[in-house]
Amino acid sequence: MSLTESFEDVESCWRDLSDVLAAGISRVLLYGPSGTGKTYAALHQGVSSAPAERLVCTEDLTSGEITGTWMPVGENRWEWREGPAIRAWRGSGGLGGRLVVDEVDRASGDALSTLLAMTDSPESARWRNPETSEWVRPGPHFSVIMTSNIDDLDDIPSSLRDRFPVAIRIDRPHTSALASLSADLRAPALAGSLGPVGRRVSLRSFYAFDELRAKCGAQRAAQLVFCENALSVLDALAIAALA
Repeated sequence: MSLTESFEDVESCWRDLSDVLAAGISRVLLYGPSGTGKTYAALHQGVSSAPAERLVCTEDLTSGEITGTWMPVGENRWEWREGPAIRAWRGSGGLGGRLVVDEVDRASGDALSTLLAMTDSPESARWRNPETSEWVRPGPHFSVIMTSNIDDLDDIPSSLRDRFPVAIRIDRPHTSALASLSADLRAPALAGSLGPVGRRVSLRSFYAFDELRAKCGAQRAAQLVFCENALSVLDALAIAALA
């Protein structure tokens, strides 16, 4: 299979995302191995006005980090600062923007309950500002994309999964991301591997290696990026160059 044919094949998952967003689906889950550009696509694809808001889920994520919290603004004075979810609800001119929720499978407890409220259907979702008592609802253009590095959708809480009827597995980088790499790295990056069998290499590692070797040579770059697998990586590149 040629690299061009591989590109056409890998475009399918990204084409699915484009079609879903173009159809106006506002709740999408992107899942699959890390380093394939899920977050970048979520932050930029289909976002035309205000920059997307981003949440990175951890086991310690709090409700306040999602909707907002009280912040000191002077002596004995506190002011409510809205969080990324509410800012995305409002968006530009109150029309709503994009909220990106990364590694959503790591959210738990209080944070998960808040995410359920923030990603509810437009007809049901609402939140009350604790400072002004204003009821806030998501704007008509509000959308939310969740990302996860899981392989099994059952790892997503069913109550949260139900809010995202479309789930797209992204297992390889977009061709536009591959095009910015040197030609000899595009096929390995597309395959997601370089060197030892079974070792997956993220797109970030390919970018770092490509940039470093231009300045300090391939051997040094491989040592810095791939550590104990450096020799295997260099051998793999040498073999690929002969193909």
